[in-house]
Amino acid sequence: MTTTDPTTPTLNQYGTYSGGKSTGSTTSNTKAPQTDADKTASATKGLGDNFQTFLTLLTTQMKNQDPLKPLDTNDLTKQLVDFANVEQNIGTNSRLDKLVQLQGAGTASTNLAYLGRLVAFQGDTFQYTNGMTQAPLGYELETSAKSVRVDILDAKGNIIRSMKGESTAGTKHSVNWDFKDNDGRAVQPGSYRMNVAPVAENKDDTIKATTYTFGTVAGIGSNKDGETVLNIGASEVPLSKLTTVY
Repeated sequence: MTTTDPTTPTLNQYGTYSGGKSTGSTTSNTKAPQTDADKTASATKGLGDNFQTFLTLLTTQMKNQDPLKPLDTNDLTKQLVDFANVEQNIGTNSRLDKLVQLQGAGTASTNLAYLGRLVAFQGDTFQYTNGMTQAPLGYELETSAKSVRVDILDAKGNIIRSMKGESTAGTKHSVNWDFKDNDGRAVQPGSYRMNVAPVAENKDDTIKATTYTFGTVAGIGSNKDGETVLNIGASEVPLSKLTTVY
């Protein structure tokens, strides 16, 4: 009589192992989150394991088939085609993962070129520093106006300079500020804001003005939505708001 060690697993009729005595102890492992590449590799391995199991079962069925009722080759062909399609899809995913990695590396390299550059972007605040020779400020009107006043305000919200602006729509107007107040005195370095106040022909109408300011890129990051942002002064400016690089 043949005896079987209760601690040894046995192969059952389904081609899998079962049985075996439990040791009474378990081990808990905390797994790190899988990357897309890890998932693709895992899927590839799983497909290979399943295909080998499929071949084993197929061979067993063919050996034990009833000669009077042979195995249906249509089902066999369909399953082989399904395996081929899955393998092709996994291969495509693997190539896409590599393309995404290359694109990310290229984007990061391009973004680094903004560091230390003077840029213009949609906004209204800016920093004035000693030695600055240009202030690429500007605005664009939604519709033409009767008149436009451009104000420069200090960090406390006080208007220190007022200038007459262009009133036509459909084009970007430049604001030429010489870093002086209304009395002709040079302003101190610091934070300033530009406000554009258009006056409509009809006093009851309002005209929207889009303002453009400037700054030097000190850093690059991303926001909660994954969009690239440029650190300019105390602001985080989305890359999509950028209009000019000097």
